[in-house]
Amino acid sequence: MSKDTTTPEATEESTPKFPVTIEDAGTLKKKVSVTIPAAAITEKYDEMYGELQGSVTLPGFRVGHAPKRLIEKRFGKDVAGDVRNSLIGEALGEALDDSDLKTLGEPDLKLEDIELPEEGDLTFDFEVEIEPDFDLPDVSTMTLAREDAELTDERVDEYLENMRQGQAQYEKTEDAATEGDMIVGSAKITGEDIDFDAPRVTVRVAPGVIEGIPFADLAKDLGGKKLGDTVALKADVADTHPTEAWQGKSVEIALTINEISRRVLPELNEEFASKAGFDSLKEYREFISTILGQRLEQDTQQKLRKQACDFLLENTSFELPEGIVKRQSASALQRQVMQMMQSGMPREQVQENIAEMQSAAEETAIRELKMSFLLGKYAEEKEISVDESEINSRIAEMAQMYNRRPERLRHELSQDGTLQHLAVSIREDKAIDLLIEGAKIEDAPAKKKTAKKSTKKTTKKADGETKAKKTTKKATKKTTKKTTKKTTKKDEK
Repeated sequence: MSKDTTTPEATEESTPKFPVTIEDAGTLKKKVSVTIPAAAITEKYDEMYGELQGSVTLPGFRVGHAPKRLIEKRFGKDVAGDVRNSLIGEALGEALDDSDLKTLGEPDLKLEDIELPEEGDLTFDFEVEIEPDFDLPDVSTMTLAREDAELTDERVDEYLENMRQGQAQYEKTEDAATEGDMIVGSAKITGEDIDFDAPRVTVRVAPGVIEGIPFADLAKDLGGKKLGDTVALKADVADTHPTEAWQGKSVEIALTINEISRRVLPELNEEFASKAGFDSLKEYREFISTILGQRLEQDTQQKLRKQACDFLLENTSFELPEGIVKRQSASALQRQVMQMMQSGMPREQVQENIAEMQSAAEETAIRELKMSFLLGKYAEEKEISVDESEINSRIAEMAQMYNRRPERLRHELSQDGTLQHLAVSIREDKAIDLLIEGAKIEDAPAKKKTAKKSTKKTTKKADGETKAKKTTKKATKKTTKKTTKKTTKKDEK
C-alpha cells in the first residue's frame, strides 16, 4: 500500500489563493474567471479597518481609540471600494502570472461593474488577447537575390532636392490657394452624435489629415480657394481613429480659410551650397556623391531585408487577435513614419504620405504586426537586444539628415511616442541582418548593363560610382569639417 507523502505545506502551496478557470472567447482571446474566497475578503476588510482605526480621528475620541462600528459607519463605502480594488488587482495579477498566458495589451475588465457580495465568494471575469503560437520556418533554406544599387546623378539630384524642400519657407499671401500652400483655418466637424469645433487647423494644399481624418484629395478640394472661403468636406472615419466615438461614422467638415501661406523654396545655387558649409555647388554635389556612395550598400541591404521579410511571411501562417489589429494600426503608421524620417524625407512630404498610409492602415497593420511577431520571436531565440548607445547612434544619424541637434530630436521623438518605436525598429533590423547572414545569396542577373545606361544618361562630369569612389577621401576630409562647423553654429542659434 502506497503512502501519501504530501506534506501540509506542499498542499497549501499547490492550492492557488484565487482559483482560476480559462476558456476560449474568440480568435486568440481568452476569458479568465477568478474567484476571491470570502475568507480573503474578510481578511482584507480587517486589514484596512485596522490601518484606519490606528490613524483616523473622530470627534470625542483620541487617535487610535475610535470604535470600529463608528469607523465602519463613517468610512464603510470608501473601504469597500478600496478592498474591492486591492483584491481584484492582486487576483488579476496572480491569475495572469500563474496561467502563463502571453498576453497582449491590457485585460478587458469593467471594474466599475464589479461589486463585493454581502457574504460569500466574489467571482469576476475578464477577457484578454494572447500572442499567436507558431513555428518559424527553416531560414537555412532561404535564398535571396542581391541587387546592387548604382550611384547616378538622379540620386544626387534627389538628395539635393530633399535638402532644398527641407529648407522651404512660407510667406503669407492673399492670392488663391495653390498646390503646396499652407492653410490655417477653423473647422467644424459634424456627424452622428458628433459636434466638434477645431478653432485652429493647419493643413497643406496636398494630401493631409484633419483631426486624425485623412484626406487624399485636399489639393483638389482647397486649390483655388481664397481667404474667408468655407470648404465642405466629407469623409468616413476609420475604425482606427483615436477618438472612439467617431470610429466608423460619416462626418462633414466645414473648413474656413483664415490664412494662406505660399511655399518658397531656396534656389539651388552657390549661395545654397554656401549655407550648407561648402565653397561651391560642385563641391556640395561631390560631398553628396560621397555620402550616397557609402549608402549604396545600405540600399542593397534594404532590398535583401525586404526579401527576408517576405520569406518569413510567405512561409509562416498564423492568425492575429481581432482587437490588436485595430489598436496597432496607429503603431504601424508610426513605424512607417520612422522609416521615412530615417531615409531623410522632408517632414512635409512625410505628412503628405500619412494621409495615403492611414487609408490602408489596417492592411499595413496586419503585415507589420505579423512581422513584429516573427522578428520578435527570432530575436528572442537569438537573444538580440538593443542598448542605449545604439538608440543614440540612430538618433544622431537622423539628426544629421535634418540638420538638427540630436538632443532636440530625441526630445521630439520622446514627446510624440516615436522613441519607443525606434528601439523596436533597431532590434528588428538586427534580427533581419542576422537572418541575411545565414541565407544563401545569389547575384541578380543583368544589372550592370542597366546601371551603365542610366549613369551615361545622367552624368556629364562623373563616371557614376567610379567618380564617387575617387572623390570619397578628398571630399570626406575637406567637407565634413565644414558641415560640422556650420551645423553646430546653426543649431546653437
